[in-house]
Amino acid sequence: MKKLTCILLCLLLVVPAASALGEEAVDFSEHETFTYWLYATPNDYYASYSDNPVTQYLNYKFNVTIEFEQPATGTEADSLSLMFGTGEYTDAIDMAYYTGSVAELYEDGVIVDIAEYLEYMPNLKKLLDENEDYRKTCFDDYGRMLTLRGISVEDEVRWGGLLYRRDILETMTGGYIFFPSGNDEPTTIEDWEYMLPLFKAYFEAAGMVDYAPLIIPYNGYFATGELASGFGVNTNFYLEGDTVKFGPIEEGFYNYLVKMHEWYEAGYIYQDFASRTNDLFYLPNTNLTYGAAAGAWFGLSSQIGDTMSMPDYGLYFDVYAAISPLDTEHGVTEAFPFAWVPSYDPGTTGVAITSACEDIPKFLSIIDYLYGEEGGMMRQNGLTAEQAAEANIELYFDNGLENGVYWITDDGEFVFNPVLTAGGGTMDAEPFISVRYPTLSINTYMNQTVREEELVASEIWARYHDSETIGKLPGSLSYPVEESITLTDNSTIIYEYIDTMAPKFIMGTEELTEESWNAFVEQIKAYGIEESLQIQQDAYDRYLER
Repeated sequence: MKKLTCILLCLLLVVPAASALGEEAVDFSEHETFTYWLYATPNDYYASYSDNPVTQYLNYKFNVTIEFEQPATGTEADSLSLMFGTGEYTDAIDMAYYTGSVAELYEDGVIVDIAEYLEYMPNLKKLLDENEDYRKTCFDDYGRMLTLRGISVEDEVRWGGLLYRRDILETMTGGYIFFPSGNDEPTTIEDWEYMLPLFKAYFEAAGMVDYAPLIIPYNGYFATGELASGFGVNTNFYLEGDTVKFGPIEEGFYNYLVKMHEWYEAGYIYQDFASRTNDLFYLPNTNLTYGAAAGAWFGLSSQIGDTMSMPDYGLYFDVYAAISPLDTEHGVTEAFPFAWVPSYDPGTTGVAITSACEDIPKFLSIIDYLYGEEGGMMRQNGLTAEQAAEANIELYFDNGLENGVYWITDDGEFVFNPVLTAGGGTMDAEPFISVRYPTLSINTYMNQTVREEELVASEIWARYHDSETIGKLPGSLSYPVEESITLTDNSTIIYEYIDTMAPKFIMGTEELTEESWNAFVEQIKAYGIEESLQIQQDAYDRYLER
């Protein structure tokens, strides 16, 4: 009887939700299971995203079970290949690790056109109808929506970028830091050439053998564009006006390599950078960064300020954010933070719905809840105390979150639970929210909880965000299947070559001259870059006409 009562209560909750979906209501009285492929999300609280609290809440609210299939880290590509090879698809697939053509999957009948089911997604449809930028990025050139993507109502605070040890400069100058540009922060190559020698002298005076005034990735450049963008180019395709260009064959990239070689020869760049092939670019050589032996690197916003200090050893850090330094010697007056995209451009990946899903309207209507205000708050900020109690989320109760992840006071103040890092505690919030779903992100309140130092850093990293001359190619361009395959094949061989040659140029094992540079560019052309540029240009032109 107790079990029957529980079921009836659930149905009372979920049926009204179904009737509010718009023209096409969905019946949630019958329990169903939906399967969902997702890359690994390791944390200390649960092994599968099936146990994520927001997933559990969705299960409760809609009388379903969302069951995640997650391969071990490092096996994602193999797992997808096996799935597509056997034809045994999950109902939904996160496409972050898929390198093939999404359009080809649709033409082969593997995934569906979500646009045909928008009557079951009134929240998403409203967002698309009211915002031209959202619409252009979510549909392809043929009016199809092949993946669901995250949409933000405002830009979120940046999570990382270039950092430098301000405390070292204070020590080495007696508190009289003077950047040649006259600015309070390093903004030009000349500023960095004032700063890097001070780092080097500091580490040498401390008797350090293994140190790095500057850490760069193993392949010699940041794929997200930092440093190189200060030379007026990106390290990938980018826009100059309405013209698509490829940074590694432009003069700015040559100037970048020349300068990095100079810095390497001067001992400013970590001498063994090319051996660090397993380092994440945003967590490079942690023995140096956290061991007080690095001056500048790409790091996390959580490292800003004094958070990396080691009082037990008498070491006190003061970490500042830095923007890509401008190559004013060659007339560059602005850069572009290519790592970041505007809120309306959700990027190149998303979640596809496969033809294996037996009740697409029901599954999409569940996801659509997360495109609404209530669901968007839940996706970005977790559950309130009432929601956690309603769905009996034991993970919250077992970890001191019986008051929810957040609450709003009677005065309208948004408060993060103080046991979480965002509230000043020690527990990471991410396992208790649901940022892996492709839904609406309401960043307003989350941004209010960020430390002042992180807000300042975010503004610095976004300094050239609204550049009118150079910018990021939209992540939602679409291509005919043959062109998509060509792009993938060309890019694979092109970047294998660039990632081999750039470190050699920087370290001097391959001499960088006008002749060797021209040979480098010609080889990239031989690998098909001009064909790829035309494909990208055509795709961008079609995007403008959507």
